[in-house]
Amino acid sequence: MNRPSVDWVEVGPRDGLQSWPTTLPTPAKVGLITGLLECGFRRVEATSMVHPKWVPQLADAEAVLEALPDRIANLRVLVPNRRGLERAQQAGVRNVAVTVAATDGYNQHNLNRSVDQTLDEITELVGVARRDGIVVDASVSVAFGCPYEGQVSAEQVARVARALADAGIQEIALADTIGIANPAQVERVFESMKDVLPAVRWGAHFHDTRGAAMANLLSALETGVSLFEGSVGGIGGSPFAPGAAGNLCSEDAIAMLESMGIETGVDVTRLLEVARGLERTLGAPLPGKLHAVEQTQARSLPA
Repeated sequence: MNRPSVDWVEVGPRDGLQSWPTTLPTPAKVGLITGLLECGFRRVEATSMVHPKWVPQLADAEAVLEALPDRIANLRVLVPNRRGLERAQQAGVRNVAVTVAATDGYNQHNLNRSVDQTLDEITELVGVARRDGIVVDASVSVAFGCPYEGQVSAEQVARVARALADAGIQEIALADTIGIANPAQVERVFESMKDVLPAVRWGAHFHDTRGAAMANLLSALETGVSLFEGSVGGIGGSPFAPGAAGNLCSEDAIAMLESMGIETGVDVTRLLEVARGLERTLGAPLPGKLHAVEQTQARSLPA
């Protein structure tokens, strides 16, 4: 009998590093991505084709991708607009991600345009990508609450998600960008989305601002969601979302899922080594718990 399974998209190299106060050298980014792929991740979000003026930490996007020609099939790149897609095409990328907020308030701060303007641009972008055989995934930001507009209704999320699905996008992740969601809300929103758009493959992207990311993952899992995003060490957070803490920690969540009998395809032991290596490289403690706890326990064991 096959074990239940989930797919995990590791977003640390993009979503994790984009808000880190210092910029990691290109070889260190390449080493991080390589290490994550060797853990068994089938998809790693490697970088973003955003203008360096807005996210200087990812200004070396082309250089990172150029150093990984044999792994390009397992890499995903965030593209904020048509120009970003063109850069991704030139780099040989076969999977891109687009993002749009559930509210105009956040969308204006993040993308400098309205939700409807972004949806129109995404529709055009999907058409171009499809002609080149590029798969486009989407994320709906602030799907559970907005730092500028407050509460977000399921109807708002559904309107945006329906437009993405009509554009031809088959995989849509709902993002708790500021980490404000609770398990009951997560269950309610995902159940509603599945009723409205049953053909979509739904994913979840949680932040741990209030310490509820793991509980929210379990709630999404109960609704049948089997696609999750997280970052090694729990690093990250949107630079355009005031007060947002790090992402759901990949190794913490994956270790829990594996202990529950849920297959992830990821070698947790190797992932812990990658997290510890990243902590040394960044020179600061990372938010994740498991890599730190296991090191402490190992030091306390008798010789």
